Amino acid sequence: MRTEKKNAPRTQLKLLIPAAAGNLGPGLDTLGLALSLYCRLTLELLPTPNSDVPFVTYSERTAATNNSRHTDSLTYKMLSELWREDRKLADRVRLHIDSDIPLGSGLGGRTSAILGALWAHNIFNERIPTTSDLLSRMAELEGHTETFAAALIGDFVVSARVGSQNRVVTRQLIWPADWATIVVIPDRRLSTSEARAVLPKSLPLHETIYNLQRTALLVSSVVSVDEAALKEALHDRVHQPFRHELVPEFPSLSKFLQGTEAIGCVLCGGGPSLLVIVNQKHKESLLQRLAHWAQQQPSSMMPRVLDLEVDRQGIRETH
Repeated sequence: MRTEKKNAPRTQLKLLIPAAAGNLGPGLDTLGLALSLYCRLTLELLPTPNSDVPFVTYSERTAATNNSRHTDSLTYKMLSELWREDRKLADRVRLHIDSDIPLGSGLGGRTSAILGALWAHNIFNERIPTTSDLLSRMAELEGHTETFAAALIGDFVVSARVGSQNRVVTRQLIWPADWATIVVIPDRRLSTSEARAVLPKSLPLHETIYNLQRTALLVSSVVSVDEAALKEALHDRVHQPFRHELVPEFPSLSKFLQGTEAIGCVLCGGGPSLLVIVNQKHKESLLQRLAHWAQQQPSSMMPRVLDLEVDRQGIRETH
């Protein structure tokens, strides 16, 4: 009787993971949008643990934009937590990071690392990663999953946790091709804990209703490709007003964009990056205006203005 030869376990994995903007104005911890800014992770399993081999290495551009020593510590701590029940595997893994996503920018730099680690853990244990399992694990770790879900499956995503469980219901919708996405990245970093600390513990009922209405309107406007509805839907009273002091570029840019072709401007997650949405036919003229605004900012390094696309695929393996 002939038996099939089992494939050898994989020892190397290359991943491409998109950035993601969470919240999109009123959709706090609910809405996410994957963007064409990427983290490239290469994970390799050593035959045996070897302390002489660096745990993390970086491309030159990644090392230039992040504090590598601080990132090393965070990455090791994160991986140890994610793989806490598989220490033998964790001691053998080595990472190479080539990322265009700055840490602390509100674009899912940390999220991409967590997603990559969870994906790799499944592959190295000869399991197929599933959306439901990965989302459940992220809910257990972070509580909110909107940027994780967008980076995982791509496009525009609605994400909701089921009661007190770690189960997450996610729906992917098609972001209209006519709505261009421009990201402005200030020369500052902001941690999730800092951005969360300024939020109020409770809100008046009328403010909550205001945001519920606009979150529903935002999803509806994407489905129906209604630009006028989107313009109204991007307003928020739950988190963005409380973050103005942390991200002074936000009120400055919002004021600058009044009377322009822009559909709206929102924080990416908790900031400091900003997402500007505009119809494709007005994109080039608005990019010129934004470049002028960036040059006028008082920071020692002017904000970067990136013309990005919506990533439709989410995480994928590369060769």
